[in-house]
Amino acid sequence: MINLEKNILSQRPIEQEVINLVDLIKVRIKDKPIEEVANSLLENVFYLRFDIFEWLVDNDKDISFYRESLGKHISVNLQLAPFSDLAAVISSVLLAYENIVSPIFENLPDSFEQIIRNIQKNRPEYDTFKLLSFHPSPQIKFLKNWIDSSLQLEVGLILAQLILTSQVQLSKKRIKSELIEFLLSAITKFGAYSIFTGFWTPDSNDTSNLTNKMKILSATLELDNNIYYRTSKEGFFKIVNN
Repeated sequence: MINLEKNILSQRPIEQEVINLVDLIKVRIKDKPIEEVANSLLENVFYLRFDIFEWLVDNDKDISFYRESLGKHISVNLQLAPFSDLAAVISSVLLAYENIVSPIFENLPDSFEQIIRNIQKNRPEYDTFKLLSFHPSPQIKFLKNWIDSSLQLEVGLILAQLILTSQVQLSKKRIKSELIEFLLSAITKFGAYSIFTGFWTPDSNDTSNLTNKMKILSATLELDNNIYYRTSKEGFFKIVNN
């Protein structure tokens, strides 16, 4: 989402929000681990997402536009992949992300307008998801983990983009042992939580290493939480909005 920044959000009020987030990442990454930086900015990214959705609606952009922008970003990193291990990982992560969220997008109206109208009537608060941790259903309890893993991934991707565009200097050692590992871990958790909560079912023909790790983590979560009933996606949204 943040990659819409340069060509789309420039000269707009929301641009300052993006700049502030990027500045926080630049400052904190100097002396803090990536995971700590990401976790400190989850709430910032959570609210920025809704602001970007609202901006897209105000400018007559729909879900197809957002998906096309994601596709273009994947293409750019695929072209860089032969020359950069980081770009190669970004490509893999974004392709996996696109695969996971596509079924969710397909069940949404093509226009963001209806979604935003519903959100404006009852805008979700980040703290609301903390309360879900006490719900008896493991699926609903892990909804916050699902949200957080996607937010962590967002911060990691922003940092990766800043490195590729030479806006942030990070040692090769930190890129390899910390950032790349963080990105792979974040997408694995996001995929696993998507399976566990019922938002996504991997294709039976998908035997990739990344998807297999997601399946294993999801199966582990089921065993650890003694799943006894499942909740539909509609049930999730009703609980969050009540």
